[in-house]
Amino acid sequence: MLDANLIPEEQKKIIASEQWLRVVRFFGIGATAILIIGIALLAPSYLPLYFQSRELERDLAMRQVEGKKINADEIVAVVSNIQSIISSLRQSAANPTGALGIFDLLTANQRGIDISAFTIDKLGNVSITGHANTRTDLLAFEQRLRGSSHFQDITSPLANMIQETDISFNFKGTLKPNYTL
Repeated sequence: MLDANLIPEEQKKIIASEQWLRVVRFFGIGATAILIIGIALLAPSYLPLYFQSRELERDLAMRQVEGKKINADEIVAVVSNIQSIISSLRQSAANPTGALGIFDLLTANQRGIDISAFTIDKLGNVSITGHANTRTDLLAFEQRLRGSSHFQDITSPLANMIQETDISFNFKGTLKPNYTL
């Protein structure tokens, strides 16, 4: 069998372009349909995320404005300073110095003596202030301080010994070098 195409050349070009147009339309409509279906399927999960993201951005902007109002940088500096103080206190508690042994001396069972203030400076100068019920209790406490191995010297003003009962006392002294801060 013999095939012969008797269509004029111009008509052949029109038919070929029509075929290509139909192929492009077919795949274009298919791709567009797939795109629309994909968007339709993704939209329910995308829209809440989009609105949540917008809300978070707005919240961040508000918090930054609030942070500038309350001067957050100063608060951060204060908190870091407190953290460094706490870590140095923990380190000091883990490695006590000889000066801390005096607390045992002052807090041991003492009849009639109440310590109200106790200070030690870095040079080893000590000040002890308190209340004694009787002069005998105060003298026993003073002898205990003088007899301890912590002090180089202890001074007691004469005012400590004037009253017989209900005595407010004050001692000053110097720690031995191995007990200083």
